[in-house]
Amino acid sequence: MAGRLEGKVAIITGASSGIGRVTALRFAREGASVSLADRNRPAGEETERLVQQQCSDALFVPVDVSKADQVRDMVDATIDRFGRLDILVNAAAILIRTPPLVEVDERDWDMVMDVNLKGLFFCCKYAIPAMLENGGGSIVNIASQAGLRGYGISLPYALSKAGVIHLTTTAASQYTSQGIRINAIAPGSVDTPQLRGSTGSAEVVKVRQAEHPMGRIGRPEEISDLILFLASDEASFISGSTIVIDGGTAADAR
Repeated sequence: MAGRLEGKVAIITGASSGIGRVTALRFAREGASVSLADRNRPAGEETERLVQQQCSDALFVPVDVSKADQVRDMVDATIDRFGRLDILVNAAAILIRTPPLVEVDERDWDMVMDVNLKGLFFCCKYAIPAMLENGGGSIVNIASQAGLRGYGISLPYALSKAGVIHLTTTAASQYTSQGIRINAIAPGSVDTPQLRGSTGSAEVVKVRQAEHPMGRIGRPEEISDLILFLASDEASFISGSTIVIDGGTAADAR
């Protein structure tokens, strides 16, 4: 079923690679106009080119989501170009491997929290008023399985993603009645540049695949399928939820 986002306008942060890029391309195929936000200009412009090849209207906006003024300008640029805002996908995030808690560097803590949690807060803060002008919209926040259980390789990342989940629930309690659905997804291991960079080894990725209940890790396209569903009108009765998409990892008792 094509055209599931026909006439919709979406902002996708973290659109230069991984889940963000794949989601941007999927949204474009479904008829959306997309504003592509990332601080990586060359890769972001490449995503813009790929989207435009699909004959969809796209705008790349260079932005550091941890800076409130840049996020505000991102929303303004989207409205100026497309005239409205219907969907926000918060996919921008960083993962820094850290030692145990007492050895975590304050700079690493601040960097992860600024992007993953404060940045997501800023995006919601400035997108919601624009959505309210149209009578509502949909926000999809990318959390992580790390926000639901212990994640020893990075305390700041795990805490930031737990914060994303609680921000989602709280924001939904405030804005669902005004027509804005706010949900989160919590992916397990997904084959993205971030995962391969954080593991630091192709061998580690192979081990994760071998140990996974499905014998493989997730693909970005599988995550974008869920994001598309939550962003579309098909999920019109879903708000305040966090949906785990991990191929059965959390349920595996082995």
